[in-house]
Amino acid sequence: MEKKSSKKNWPVIISYIVLIAYAIATLFPFTWALLVSLTPITYTDENGNPHGVNIFDWPPNVKLFPRPSAFGAPLTFQNYKLIFEVVPLYGRWLLNTVIYAGLLTIGNFLLDALGGYAFARLKFPLKDMWFTLFLATMMVPSQVTLIPQYNMLVNYGLINTYTGMFLPKLTNIFGLFLMRQFFLNFPKELEEAARIDGSGILRTYFTIVLPNAMPGVSALAIYTFLGAWNDFQWPLIIASRKEMYTLTVGLNFFKSSYYTYWQYMMAASIFMTIPMIIIFLSFQKQFIETGRAVAVKG
Repeated sequence: MEKKSSKKNWPVIISYIVLIAYAIATLFPFTWALLVSLTPITYTDENGNPHGVNIFDWPPNVKLFPRPSAFGAPLTFQNYKLIFEVVPLYGRWLLNTVIYAGLLTIGNFLLDALGGYAFARLKFPLKDMWFTLFLATMMVPSQVTLIPQYNMLVNYGLINTYTGMFLPKLTNIFGLFLMRQFFLNFPKELEEAARIDGSGILRTYFTIVLPNAMPGVSALAIYTFLGAWNDFQWPLIIASRKEMYTLTVGLNFFKSSYYTYWQYMMAASIFMTIPMIIIFLSFQKQFIETGRAVAVKG
């Protein structure tokens, strides 16, 4: 019996080994970026001699004591302060990113949830055909629609404006599909009870359905926020003025034609990654619950 149980455990052991190896490989770039962000460009040794730091030395000069940096220099948080001095517009880019991600999150929160509920519950002509057409647009590469969208915004004078940045992205088909699948599994008894009490469709939706659909709506909001926070292509195209750049576009300004300030660039990258990590860890329960709800019914 012991031999059989040990044989059965081998697949589990192998799977754990593979997962641990994958986790190490995934965390290695982030660990390297974190070490670089904490390493000064130059430092002074115990004898008062200045030294430069080559972050691409391999293998790294790992000496935790007395020099705690993997690159032989003392660790410091000074780089996180200096990024605002090296690139004075970094604070403006942070504000632009918050506005862009926030507006897209609110828009998708309202429109995708409302549209998903309509496709899941309401009856109107050619409903299935319209939904199929919407899903078909997901197979069209985004690059195909970039030029028409850009020309349209140029004609309306919306280049280098917040309106031009978020208006074309105010809703998306994935969010519509996600919320439709979620509402297909929503208990109809709650809606029927509200209608018996005399509530209309909109009142039922906003007072009964939406408050009880927070797991799905929260997951949609998180997906949208993380996607907008990391978006590079659209802000790069729609913003030609430096004042309208987002963080992803502005990272390019930490390098020049002859030198790249890797310490500052990695500090800026870690700085913009921290909010995403906090949000994901705080709301990962909503991700799991929504994934289960969407998978139940297709």
